[in-house]
Amino acid sequence: MKPRTAAPPQFNLRIGSLAVPGMSVRDGQRLARAFEHELSRLLAAQPLPAQGFQRERLQLPRLHRTAAERPERTGTRLARLIATQLLTPPDVEAEHG
Repeated sequence: MKPRTAAPPQFNLRIGSLAVPGMSVRDGQRLARAFEHELSRLLAAQPLPAQGFQRERLQLPRLHRTAAERPERTGTRLARLIATQLLTPPDVEAEHG
């Protein structure tokens, strides 16, 4: 008999809007695919907080991007910023904020 493995945790993340001035629709789609892939990968790789994600909203620093940066790179960097905030307990953020 195979040992039972725990089902991966389920969560629902809704992003109300994301504005990237000067980016074409096609590049925006590339960014979105890279963002979704990287955020999923990061959240699946980390132990999730025991209390869950108790966030109404995240405040991200301004994401600076050069004109030469590929949309996939921007999406990956954005996912890493969001994952860091999601995986940092709110009380730790307040201490460092």
